[in-house]
Amino acid sequence: MARTRYDEPDEDEDDDWDDGDDYDPDDPETYPAGLYDDDGPATVPCPHCRADILEDSEQCPKCGEFISKEDVSSGGLSSVAWVLLLLMLLAIVLSIAGRG
Repeated sequence: MARTRYDEPDEDEDDDWDDGDDYDPDDPETYPAGLYDDDGPATVPCPHCRADILEDSEQCPKCGEFISKEDVSSGGLSSVAWVLLLLMLLAIVLSIAGRG
């Protein structure tokens, strides 16, 4: 079977693949419908309950969980509690040392 060459389309034929309105990335009026709808603040889904929350939230308003581990409060003793604990230990040590 002999090979045939693909016939190139004539340059004079009208191509209608781009007959629609031209898209200009610098002009929002030419954006396709439904694209770039940005009427509100940026939101992301909560990783725990999947509710939409503001992107810069530290805690989900719906489930109350913290979004990242950095935002979780330490839950440890405050600095005042540590100072009181050390003073009590020092008092115990001094009272034991004074007896001996």
